[in-house]
Amino acid sequence: MEQDTTEHHPDPQPLENEPPVSQTEAGYQKIRAELHEARKNIPPKNPVDVGKQLAAARGEYVEGISDP
Repeated sequence: MEQDTTEHHPDPQPLENEPPVSQTEAGYQKIRAELHEARKNIPPKNPVDVGKQLAAARGEYVEGISDP
């Protein structure tokens, strides 16, 4: 059996300097809520009529979607 050649180093930063998980999680949830709210205000780039997309997929000619 081969010896384990992996070097093991102690963590250079003690955990005392890390914020508690609950604070980190709360910060994450706050940012996530802000991003979710901001995403609601972004209009779609190209609002497309789904019916036209389906018609083009069936092979029907659709102005602006189908090749001439």
